[in-house]
Amino acid sequence: MAESLHKSDKFAMGFVPALFMLLTVGQAIAVCAPPDSNLEERLEAAVYREIVLGDLKGALESYRSILAARDLPRAVAARALFQLGQCLEKTGQRDAAHQPYLRVVKDFGDQSAIAALASARLAGWEESFPAPRNLKFDQGIIGRAPPGWSVPALPKEADQWAQLRGAGCRNQHPCAVVLGVNSPVGVGNLYQSISAAAYRGKTIRLRAWLRLEGAADPSDRAQLWLSVDRGNGTVQSFEKTNGMIRPVQSDEWAEREITAEIAKDATFIEFGIMSYGRGRAWVDDVSFEVLAISH
Repeated sequence: MAESLHKSDKFAMGFVPALFMLLTVGQAIAVCAPPDSNLEERLEAAVYREIVLGDLKGALESYRSILAARDLPRAVAARALFQLGQCLEKTGQRDAAHQPYLRVVKDFGDQSAIAALASARLAGWEESFPAPRNLKFDQGIIGRAPPGWSVPALPKEADQWAQLRGAGCRNQHPCAVVLGVNSPVGVGNLYQSISAAAYRGKTIRLRAWLRLEGAADPSDRAQLWLSVDRGNGTVQSFEKTNGMIRPVQSDEWAEREITAEIAKDATFIEFGIMSYGRGRAWVDDVSFEVLAISH
């Protein structure tokens, strides 16, 4: 049975790739950055760097640094998130850009002008990503992050956090491994975000084979997860099966599945594999299918 979670609950559970991305890639910057009361000026300087100077890399670093600041005014946070999304799009990271836009809409609706711009950007996502991609990991280059999947890291670091593998897989085709050990927070995530338009009112089943390699602690685990963003601002989480979290903590391949009834007001579906601790989560033979129409 699904749980209806508010945004704060989802953050606490660690199943928000957008927040995970901002925490991890901005963590080193936040540690070194001194307190700055002129956050609006820093934001204007970052926008100037992006639009006038065309320094997209520098602008991305500035936006993430601003978002990692303490006591960030909501108006500045909303605009920095929106600019981050635009900058990511300009650098060809459209998958990653979706999450900052979505967070503006969900968490900063009181900033009406920026929220409207973010909503306009999200309007095209349903047509762009109508269904899961590369579930069998048959696309991509061994040793690099699998295409069609997102990794909450800077592009230059993505291959360190998730990779395609040609050996050690369950079958003869490639699989993927999530390397949580490389993450500053000890959690790795390989996920997809798709439009819910084709699945509203239907029951879907997500399946995957998982194994955990190199576990160093009893709490290390590999976890399959799925969540649904709804039009009323809540999130349904389906990482629990029959009320129990079913992680994988063995090096032996084990099949896991999640069945979910997709609400009729659903907007986006997100699903993926997370690695907690020092172990490496392997994933193979992912499937995503419609079972029936709910009445």
